[in-house]
Amino acid sequence: MRYLPITENDKKEMLKSINMASMEAMFSVIPEEYRLKSLLDIPLPLSEMELMQHMEAIASQNSSDHNKKSFIGEITFRHFIPSIVGSLSSLPQFYTAYTPYQPEVSQGTLQTIYEFQSMMTNLTDMDLTNASMYDGATSAAEAMLMICTYKRKNKVLISDLIHPHVKEVLQTYANMNNIQLQTISSDEGSVSIAALENSVDKDTALFLVQSPNVFGVIEDFSIMAPILREKQIACGAIILESLSLGILRPPGHYGVDVTVGEAQSFGMSPNLGGPGLGFFSTRKEYIRKIPGRIVGKTTDDKNRTAYVMTLRAREQDIRREKATSNICTNHALCALMATIYLAGMGEVGLRKLAQWNVAVSHYAYDTLNDVPGLKIPFRKPFFNEFVVELGQPAENVAKKLESKGILLSGSNLSKSYPYLKNPMVLSFTELNHKEEIDELRDALKEALQ
Repeated sequence: MRYLPITENDKKEMLKSINMASMEAMFSVIPEEYRLKSLLDIPLPLSEMELMQHMEAIASQNSSDHNKKSFIGEITFRHFIPSIVGSLSSLPQFYTAYTPYQPEVSQGTLQTIYEFQSMMTNLTDMDLTNASMYDGATSAAEAMLMICTYKRKNKVLISDLIHPHVKEVLQTYANMNNIQLQTISSDEGSVSIAALENSVDKDTALFLVQSPNVFGVIEDFSIMAPILREKQIACGAIILESLSLGILRPPGHYGVDVTVGEAQSFGMSPNLGGPGLGFFSTRKEYIRKIPGRIVGKTTDDKNRTAYVMTLRAREQDIRREKATSNICTNHALCALMATIYLAGMGEVGLRKLAQWNVAVSHYAYDTLNDVPGLKIPFRKPFFNEFVVELGQPAENVAKKLESKGILLSGSNLSKSYPYLKNPMVLSFTELNHKEEIDELRDALKEALQ
């Protein structure tokens, strides 16, 4: 960011150009009793050098995964980002681009969005993907709204093993749209099939399930999807660790109706929790109800390839009573980063990276299994993270290890899952090598004594 102060002469010139006698005159429309009569109680202005030093001093107080070892996941994951992602996405043609209101003028922007849609559609084995959403949680909520609108029903079943933060967003959307949410209980770390079968009825529109779930366990769509299909109930998959799509069979393979989630793992750093990149993939039958936008590919009158904003379901583009979404923009720059990342990795590279994550996390599983005071409660397939139970409050253990340069999850899962004793999710990616995991094991042994 450039730091360009203006002089008093600059201010006079500006006031003159708008025919104002003073800065105060600009605010004459504001009633006198509402105007501030004294200076704000803030520090005096700083020079550029002083400001830089001040901001660097504040930033240095942050705990960063650059100077500490991080095992935090759940929603936001730490993966290696090839330099090509930042190099290409920071080109001025892209970096300042915003999805335009006259989109056909910006063919380059539309092409990158089209490529993003195509890649995510292939990864999820669905029919179509929209032009990106805000994040995984709001993508899940928009999927809920879409299915309820399409089926004209207002009852939705959700797995208890959806991450609590995502469940809160779902509940907020449900409250505002008169949707009845019913939670399906779990059985040994995954969805209880018996509870699911007992809960579906003619009023049910959708069942939403996260996989890998909040405990890291991979859910079995091959069992759930047929049960729901038989009763004409839609099945929705939430995927918060998008890299798992590199190795697990995609939800579309099992006949899932809508697959949504978080694509931050594809080329974006955690960034203190954001921004994320929601994705939304679904079946063709829902195309007229899908939120956001869809970019299509066609030819112009000279038979040249052309990209066009094909569908837009937001309020500004169609009659308000017909709108199916309040998504007014999309994360085009984040989607571009994901597109560059996926193109750079390729199908083989993405699979190898996913296999690497499996290998690292399963080494950690075996290594931590014998730590006194630590218990791994569920023995089911997982991708790159798993939940542990600790002999001490999880927040206390996290503080102890932070002092040793090790960052652990701060989410309080015990509030949502009281049947677990001091639960904590540990995440392992290609950035966590063997020596780090061994160091984590030794630190946990000491902290849990």
